[in-house]
Formats: sequence, structure tokens, C-alpha cells
Amino acid sequence: GYYTNNVYTGAMRGYGSPQIIFAQESLMDELAKELKMTPMELRLKNIYHNNSITASGQKLDNHQVSLEEVINKAVEASNYKEKYREYSEPQSGDKKRGIGMAISFRGCSLGAEATDAAGAIVAIQRDGSILISCGLAENGEGLKTVFTQIAAEELGVDIRRINYMEVDTSVSPESGATVASRSTILGGNAVKNAAHQLKETLAEIVAAEFKIRTDNLDFKNENIYEKNKNQKIISFDEAINLANQEGIFLSAYGWYKAPDISWDEEIGQGRPYFTYVYGCQIAEVEVDTATGQIEVLKITAAHDVGRAINPACLKGQIYGGVMMGLGYGIMEEVETANGYIKNTNFDEYLIPTIKDMPEISPVIVENPDPHGPYGAKSIGEPTLELGAPAIANAVAHATGKRIRHLPLNLERVLLGHSLSKGGTKK
Repeated sequence: GYYTNNVYTGAMRGYGSPQIIFAQESLMDELAKELKMTPMELRLKNIYHNNSITASGQKLDNHQVSLEEVINKAVEASNYKEKYREYSEPQSGDKKRGIGMAISFRGCSLGAEATDAAGAIVAIQRDGSILISCGLAENGEGLKTVFTQIAAEELGVDIRRINYMEVDTSVSPESGATVASRSTILGGNAVKNAAHQLKETLAEIVAAEFKIRTDNLDFKNENIYEKNKNQKIISFDEAINLANQEGIFLSAYGWYKAPDISWDEEIGQGRPYFTYVYGCQIAEVEVDTATGQIEVLKITAAHDVGRAINPACLKGQIYGGVMMGLGYGIMEEVETANGYIKNTNFDEYLIPTIKDMPEISPVIVENPDPHGPYGAKSIGEPTLELGAPAIANAVAHATGKRIRHLPLNLERVLLGHSLSKGGTKK
């Protein structure tokens, strides 16, 4: 590394992957052009499948490798094949249209560089309400909703019975940082684990009271049933009262540690992640070749999330990630001079607003993952990583000009990446 006079930087959604994927996916399109293949054809010839061996030597044999599926579903939803043929023909006028795609596979969790685990406490209060405490923080990603749904599903109760405690370092269980698209798969498993322990405790109490085997009890619809007869035995609230009468404290601590993985830094080999998320985004753009103005018309985003715990929250993540990817691709740029940031306000550092939002078409792909709670896995960061390369590939398709620097501002699109915003040579 090098010391510089620039300001400190920090990790953003994707922490390094957006840059790598931009370069990788741009090169894939350039290679396809040299080989006289479509970008889709080249990718389908080279993607991973079940039991493929990755560049790091890892065999993908413990989950569904769905790259081909997400590509095909994104292609179908965007009408990619027809539009690629149409936009590849000569277009009259200054405004040219293009369509581009980008794909990725991203590891879930912190990876093999560190032990990755999360804890959660689920407690049933005397009034019958249920409290969840976890060290992972709600940042707008829907974490509270997902954890609440997981606990409600495991205990067979109404979601309105459950409350989520805000993170408090003095009492919340250690769960690691809310980063690396790890909250659902790690924190969700911890919540499920704790709720399952509570269910087992209540099952033992009910089984002893009614002389029934615990494995013949079913928790659903706010009641506890005898499985083989499908007959209600007792309500959930009545079961809580039985526990209270015996002085049994209904609280459980759940802990989930990521499966063993390994990484050899010296040779770049190993199993860096225990499972992966697969995605494909396709961008359709219109470029005014007279001014360099780019209009993103539509982005189709297909992502395999394992299982969608909450489809509404999932779509929200896709919308937000796509918009951040759009900002990274065509607007946002920190300009520095002599160690100082020049664009210190939002009139100069541009971010996308609702008026810049294109049509976004989320495509939810579900292949339940054996490691995730009810098969769910990550989605937070993958939604951002593909927008910029998909847009860059679409712009190259429209103009015939490959730009290797982000963002794709007016000057770079119109004149090439050798000019800065001020019109001077870099």
C-alpha cells in the first residue's frame, strides 16, 4: 500500500466487488465482440454449474448453482435477445439505444478470513408477547421484519405478537457487524435456533400435562395440535400459562456459526465461502451521441435469494440496490485536489433521485439453500454490484465506444475518458 494525502475512505455496499465486477463484465463484452459472439452466448459457455470447480479450487456441490437460471430469466423478462438484435442494427439520428448485461456470484458472510457467527435471544413475556434481541442492526434492509417472521414461523404464532429490541451493546448478543450480506443467513439462523429451543421447552411442558409425546405436537395458528389426530390440545397462551405456573422462564439463546471454510492466502486456494448468491442484471439505455446524455430506460434484476422470506422487503432491496448501482455507474464521483474534496455538496456530487429512477423489473429466483433459515440467503450487496457494468455494456452497445472509467458522465461518453469534468486533460 501507499500513503497518500487524500481523505480516509470506508467500505460501501459491496466493499470492492462493484469495481472488480465492472472490470470483469466489461472485459466479457469486449471478448464476446472479438469472438463475434453475443454477450449472452459467451457467458453461458463459461458460467459455473453444479459441481463446477472455481478459480480458488472450491467445488460448488452443496447448493444450487443457478447462474444459468438467473441469466435465462433476466433475458426473458427484458426481451434481451430481440432488443440486442434490434439495437445492433444501424440506428438513425443522434439518440442510440443499447442493451447490456452483467452477472455475478457473491459469497455470503465474512468468508474464511475470520470466524463468522451470530447470536440471538428470543424471550416469551408473561403477557404472551415475544421479544427478539440480536446484535445485528436494522438499517432499512427489513431485518426486523425478516427476523420477526422467522420466529413467528418457528413458533406457529401471529407476527403481531413479536417485538424486536433495538440493538444495545450492553444487553444484545454478540452478532458481529451488519455487513457482508450476512444478516438473514447468520442472524436468521440464530433467531430460528432460539425460537426452536423455546418450542421444545413448551412442547415438553404440554406433553407432560396431557401425556402426549413431544414429537406428536404441532405448533401452528396460535395453537398446539396433536399431529396424528390434527386435533387442538391447547392454545399458545394457555401453554405459556402452564410454564408460568411452574416458574419456568421462557427465554432461549440461539447461536449460529458459519460452516467450516478455509483459505490459503499464499496460493489463493481454498473454500472462501460456504454458499453463494447468483444474479444477473440487464440494462437498457438511450444515449444522445450529440450531448453524451445517458437515459437509463429499464433495468431487469434477477437474483437467486434461496427463499424469499418477505417478497416486499426483497423487492425494496432490489429497487434500492439498483438505484445505488445507477448512481455509481453514471453520476457519483468524488473529486479531490491536493488532498481536499472539491465537490462537498450535492449540487456537485450528484446522486440519483426519484426522477432518475428507470423502470425496474425485479425477478425473484428461489432455490432454497441448505444453510439458510427456511432456505433463505443474502441479497443486500448483490443488487448494487451489477448495475454499473450492465449500464456500461449497454452504452458500449449503443455507441460502439468502450469506456473503462466510472462514472459514465457526459464528457466521458461524448469525448472519451481522457477528459475530466472541467474539460482538461487528466
